Amino acid sequence: MVKEGATHLAVATDQVIESYRNDLWPGYKTGEGIEPDLWAQFPILEEVLAAAGVVVWPRVEFEADDALASAAFLAAQDPKVDRVIV
Repeated sequence: MVKEGATHLAVATDQVIESYRNDLWPGYKTGEGIEPDLWAQFPILEEVLAAAGVVVWPRVEFEADDALASAAFLAAQDPKVDRVIV
């Protein structure tokens, strides 16, 4: 994306899978069955991204999807922004 001209880049990660949605909808996704080795990679990924200058949003209360959608909406309202890619 940067090679193609992106001027801003952010990554949101889910630190906790369960959210308020679990209270609203029975059977909504949980962290059950996620391999510990996969969970262990998140801090490493976040550290590498931050070192590369990427904004990292580790999400706890809300899901990464929520952060990305909110950021995309706000960016799209800025007249200086030509395009938003999620």
